[in-house]
Formats: sequence, C-alpha cells, structure tokens
Amino acid sequence: MSLTISELPHKEQTLFRSALKLYEVRQYKRGLKTCDQILKRVPNHGETLAVRGMFLSNMERKEEAYEHIKRGIEINPNSSISWHVYGIVNRGDQKYEEAAKCYEKAAKVDSENAHILRDLSQLQIHLRQYEKLVETRTKLVKLNPLLTAFWLGLAVAHQMLGRYDLALKAITSHEDNLKHDTNMLKNEISEILMYKNWLMELKGDHQLALENLKEIRLRITDITAWKEQKANLLLKVERREAAATAYQELIERNPDNNDYVRGYLACNGLDMACADDKDAVLEVIGSLQQQFPFSNTLKFLPLTFCEGDSFVSAAETLAKHALRKGIPSLFTSMKMLYANEAKGAALGRLMEGYATQLRDTNRFSDSTDDEPATASMWSTFYLAQHADYYGDYERALQLIEDAIRASSDTVELYMVKAKILKHAGDVCGARNTMDFARQMDLKDRFVNSKTVKYMLRNNDVEEAEKMMIMFVRDDAAHKVQEIVDMQAIWYMRERGDAYRRLGDIGRALKQYHQVLFCFNSYHQVQFDFHSYSLRKATMRGYVDILQWEDQVYTHNTFVGAAHAAIDCYIDLHDRKLAGAPFAAISDEGQSKPLTRNESAKQGQHNLSAGVGEVKQAEVDKDPNGATYVDADDYMAEALKFVERLEGSVGQQAKTHLSAFEVHLRMQKYFLALKAINSIKAIDEQHPSLASMVVRMIADMDTNESFAAPMKAALKGQLTKSFGEVSIEASIDAHPNSLPFALAGAKGLLTLGGDANVASSKCVLLKATSSAYGETRTLDNLLAAKTLLEQSGASEAEMSDFAAGAKLVFPLATCF
Repeated sequence: MSLTISELPHKEQTLFRSALKLYEVRQYKRGLKTCDQILKRVPNHGETLAVRGMFLSNMERKEEAYEHIKRGIEINPNSSISWHVYGIVNRGDQKYEEAAKCYEKAAKVDSENAHILRDLSQLQIHLRQYEKLVETRTKLVKLNPLLTAFWLGLAVAHQMLGRYDLALKAITSHEDNLKHDTNMLKNEISEILMYKNWLMELKGDHQLALENLKEIRLRITDITAWKEQKANLLLKVERREAAATAYQELIERNPDNNDYVRGYLACNGLDMACADDKDAVLEVIGSLQQQFPFSNTLKFLPLTFCEGDSFVSAAETLAKHALRKGIPSLFTSMKMLYANEAKGAALGRLMEGYATQLRDTNRFSDSTDDEPATASMWSTFYLAQHADYYGDYERALQLIEDAIRASSDTVELYMVKAKILKHAGDVCGARNTMDFARQMDLKDRFVNSKTVKYMLRNNDVEEAEKMMIMFVRDDAAHKVQEIVDMQAIWYMRERGDAYRRLGDIGRALKQYHQVLFCFNSYHQVQFDFHSYSLRKATMRGYVDILQWEDQVYTHNTFVGAAHAAIDCYIDLHDRKLAGAPFAAISDEGQSKPLTRNESAKQGQHNLSAGVGEVKQAEVDKDPNGATYVDADDYMAEALKFVERLEGSVGQQAKTHLSAFEVHLRMQKYFLALKAINSIKAIDEQHPSLASMVVRMIADMDTNESFAAPMKAALKGQLTKSFGEVSIEASIDAHPNSLPFALAGAKGLLTLGGDANVASSKCVLLKATSSAYGETRTLDNLLAAKTLLEQSGASEAEMSDFAAGAKLVFPLATCF
C-alpha cells in the first residue's frame, strides 16, 4: 500500500515539496533528480512516481512519462495529486477531454482544492461543458467568496447556458465587494459594470438596464461603449426622441458606422428593408449626408434599398465622386449590388454614359467644368470589371487595355487585367501580368501576395516560394517554416492545391495538414484566455471570443482544405485498392530553402533586408509528406476531417458528400445512408443523389460479408426515399444541367466496368455542348476534362473536347 505525503519520512516530505517547487520554476532536471532521491528510499510511492512522470513529460520523454504516472495511480488510485498530475500532462499534450476526466477524479478526492477546481473549470469551458462548469464554479465561489474572478466565471457559465437571471444574480451578489476592493483598477470595475448592464439587457429588463446605465456613468472608462448601450436601450424602451439624439451624437463621432445609421433610422420608425419606408429613409439619409458630406457609408446606403430612378440618382452621386477622386475600389464597393440584376444593368448603363461623356467632352453632362484627366480612365476601368463580372472577357480585356494606354503606370490596371485573364482561363497570362504589376512596386506586400497566389495557380510552386519569402523577417532560420509560423493559411491552401494538380499528393497533404494545424492553434490558444479574461475582467470581449471560437472551423480556407485533404486520402485509398499505391515523390528537383538575400537576388528587387550573417536553416524532416502517404489507414485519416466538417459546416451538402465517400469505402453503410439523407434534407435536387444511391446499392451487393437482413433493410430505406433510381435516368431528366452530367459521369466511372466507363465518356465528351448553356463554367469544364482523362480518353477525344471548350472560353489556355 502506498504512503501518502504526510506518511513519508520528514526528509522525503521536504524533498517532495521541493520537487513541486522546481516544477513551478521549470527546473525539470533538478526536479527529476529530487524524485529519484525519494524513490530510492520509498520506491513504491505513487505520488512521487506521478510527479516524476510530469518531469519526464516536459523533457520530451512522453511514453516513459505516461508509464510512470499510470503506475503511480495504480499504486494509489485515491491520490488527488496523482490524478492532478495526470490531468496536467494530458492538458499539456492538448488531450483536453482526458485531462478533464483526470481533474474530475482529483476533485472527487479533494473537493476543496481550489487549484484543482480552477484548472477543471478552465477545461470544462474549453470543452463547452457548461452544466458541469456551473457546478465547478459554484464550488469555487463557496470556497473563496471574495475573489472576483470566481464570481465572474460563474456568471459567464450561466450566460452561456442562457440563464441570464442567474448570471446577473452572480454579479449582483459580488458587487458590494467591488466597492471595497482597492486592488481593482478603474477599467476593470468599468468592464464588470458594463457586463452587468449587458446581462440586464439580455434578460429583457431594458428599463432597469437603462436606469442602471445612468447610475454607473461616472465609473465607466469605455465612454463609446456606454454611449452605444445608452442609444440601444433608449430605442428598446421606445424613447425614440431621446434615442435619436443619442444616435445623432454617435454618428457625429463616426458617421461611417452602419449600426449607428440604422439605429438612427429605427428611432424614426424606419427600416431600410421595408418598401413603404424607402422615401422617408432616403430623406433622412439625405439630411445626414448634408451634415456629414465626407461619409462614404451615407453615400452608399441608399444604393442598398433604392430602386429605379432613385437608385440611379444615388449611384450618380457616389460614382462621380469616385471617378473624380480616382478611387480604384469603386467596382469592389458596388459588386454586392450586382446580385440584383436590374441594379447591375443600371450601373452598367450609367458608367457607359459617363465613359462616353468623359471621352468626348472631358466633363459630365450636367457639369460645366472639365473633370480630371484620369476620370475617363477610371470609368473605363470600371467598365472592364463590369464586363468581366458578366463573363464578356474579350470586351473586358479590350477595355482594360484602353485604360492601360491612358495610364500605363497604374498598378491596379494590371492587377485587374490579370484577374480578367484568370476568369477567361488564361492562367499563365494572368500569372505573368500580375508579376508585371508586382515589379512596378516591389515594396507592396499586397501585390506581392497576389502574385504568389497567381503563381501557385499556374503551378509555379518554386517561384511562388521565392516571392513569398521576400517579406519574411530577417532572422528567420528557415524561411518556408516561418511562413507556417506566420499562419499564412491562404498560401498553404493554394500551395496544397498546386501540388495536388501536379500529382504530388504527399506534399499537397502536408500543406492541408498545416492549414488544419493553424486552425487547431486558433482553437487551442483560447485556453489561456479562460483565466486571463477573468483576472482582467474583460467579460464582454471574452464572451465574443468564445462565440467566435465556436465558428472558427467554418472559415472557407479550412473547409476547402479539409475537402481537398479528404479527396487526397480517397485517391490514395483507391490507388492502393487498385494495386498501384502512390509513393511519395522524392526531394530531387525541389528547391532548397532560400535565405532572404538569395530570394531578393533571384526576384530582382532592391530591398536591403537580410544583410549580415545568414542563419543555418532548420532541416524539414518530412519535406515530401511521406508521413501522410505512408499512413496505415487512409480512410481513418480522412474521417478526422469529415468529423470536423460535420461539427462545423454540417448544413452544407458538400460536407455529407465527402462523408458518404469515406463511409462507403469503409463499408459503414448506415453512416453512408445517413449522409445521403442529410444531402436530401438540404437539397432534394442535388446532382449527386442518384449516383450515391446506385453506388451504395452496388457496393452492398458485392459485399458478401454484409448481413443479408441489414442489406435488405437499407435497400428498403433507399427505395422508400428515392424509388427506382438510375444514373442515366438522372442525367436524361436534366438535359440542360452540366453539374448533373458531371455527377452522373463520375458515378459511372466509380462503378467501373467497360459499359459504365463508355457511358461516362460519352456524357463527358458532350460537356461543351450549347445545350448546357450557362452551366458550362470554367470550373465545370475543367472537372469534365479531369474525368475524361480518368476515363482513358484517347488523344483525339481530348483534342475534340479542348476544341469545344475553346469555343466557350476562347482565351483559355488550360484545356
């Protein structure tokens, strides 16, 4: 039976406490020696073994560390110290769920240990275990009712469960103590008082919150937040005149704040979304424009709700100002309006008229003064982007060339030309044009980043890397690794896509996993804020962080990288199954990591950075992604991405399409059926549904180990939901939809067999047909080309397809 600390000899007790202090000051080697001294006298002391494991964990001896800790727990399973240590080590290794379980066991043994309970509460909120969190923080409050952080933590726990009354009660219970706490800073007290007021609002006590807001005014340091809350509450208690005055004051502070303007309109009983209010809204905004003539927001807002002549009138005001001032972002600002077809057409006509007027007379029709010489060029610039938006790439290029002839030293013109070429399918031309723009201003990081992106889309990975590291800090030993450390997720994603197009699945997967690593770090870094925010009393910001973190994996870059990684793992799995496994491509031919001086020379720019001693670059242990290519179970790796997508973007059909592909290959048919039903619930007319049903039935039929009763049950469910389904019938039922044709062709190819492959090829060769109309997008035609190559199409067939695609995209070089 293991001795407890109190039962150790006096000398060993002292050594044990010394070991704990050494851990706190990170003296791990000395701490390890101290534990060894104890174990010489008491070799089976469980707590010392656990603490020794904790030291080993911090010395990168993980396996040995866990063995020691588990042995210590086996010897004394009722030791809170051993379980606490186990929790600390798991938490350090980011095994948060395991760590929470360990802390719970430690707290069960030592229920009044504030240190254990505090650490447990941080894990519980990190895991969003709010019910358990309330229990833990209630215990902390009882243990130390004078500590502000404990009360704030309890309030947040109740708030995240929607129990605003209990959250408010927690803050109110401690409020008297704040008046006597001389250690609290003014801004901390201010934050707590504003947080309490916010809870009153969330609870629905708007009048009480307004009265409270007046009482705390002199103790608030964030005056802007106080004024915003005042205006908000006045509006909610229907004191519209006072609210209008409050919003007017806020608009004077910042006339470009959308929320202030909308609040001011609401005070006047107006809503921009209401058609009946449009004239009145326009009148109010017009009045504000006279008061704040330099506000871009007030100029733009009328465009979002006006129609017809009033829209044109508002657009004229904004467009003339932008053309006179030479604002390149005019089209970017207007682009959201193009979702309304009538507004897009009206803007096109308006700018056509301006271009003609400026070209012929150098003035607008209602003006007697000449306009700046550049106004005509900017109107042409806008029209080029307008034509590009509607897919008229030849005219767009003609217009942008006209603009370049008028002003050949304007960088933005070449950037837009590159974008037009990209949309037209000339990826190489787009890359060269963007690089030309970069050389016009070598110190512009934005243009440099754009050039890198265009190079990657042209599969120029090495050139892109040289461009990218031009702006990496001087003392970075490994420039490429520094990009990862900077968390340039767009670069990782684009680089991964480039490697994938080049057929280098290993390096592609490495990039996608780096994207995942970045997003995991975004999620994990919040852990430090669980204690920091309570100490600093920044509760409103803290709740915002929690809510933002809950949505972090919905970011488009992560979602795109996750789907790409899943596709790579599926490709690896299918190759292995076909007897032709993929082998990681060696480093031969790959460029070595460059120093910044070397990249500057090769990129031919004149930055003087990187002067001095060049540090030795660290060696990448897995440059070709062999770790991912050599994984034991590709589908298990893909499933990790699928589960993350299901938890974050489960409302997207593509998530369940990826889930289906993985589950079907793992022969988890019930989960595959769940994926099919999820897609149907999102979009009953999804192009892939028919091929998914057919493929699942075919896979079950060929799986002799699958129980017949279950097979019959699943087939019955599919028949009940979809009836008799065939891929060919689905394609025939949608003769004008290329997405249906592509989904069907992909399904036929996956089923295999000469007849299915021949049918698939026949469908794909017709992808350029005019019958498909506007669904013949560049992405769809490129997808058709890829599927044709997979079908074993002959050179003549590929040439015919390319010729047809060139008729749709005459400028394209990617077919």
